[in-house]
Amino acid sequence: MFRLVHRGQEGRVLPSKKGVFMRIALSLRKLGLTSDVLHGLGFGSMAAAMSLWGRSASVGEKARAERLAIFIGLWPPTFFLLGKIMQDFEASPAHQVLRARGVEESQLDEALRHEAAAVPTA
Repeated sequence: MFRLVHRGQEGRVLPSKKGVFMRIALSLRKLGLTSDVLHGLGFGSMAAAMSLWGRSASVGEKARAERLAIFIGLWPPTFFLLGKIMQDFEASPAHQVLRARGVEESQLDEALRHEAAAVPTA
């Protein structure tokens, strides 16, 4: 992941402003957007860009229609990245660890139960 740093007047690294990604995720959550919605918007903008590009041949202003299609085609990476941030935000820390270990989605609940059973109680 990226680490945001900035330098002071003397050139030394100052503490980074943590939480930028968290603020984005919280703002999106307040708007009611989930990771599924953002991924859907990514796929939708891909379809819209291909549709606009395909229909640009029949439009009188071909250059303008192609530029619009290219502009819309730049949106999917943004939506997919925001969807991934929200997906990580929505998952519990245990889910994140199991995903990093390569546990399949269908086996997450069983793996969580196994992990919980292995933790000794005090």
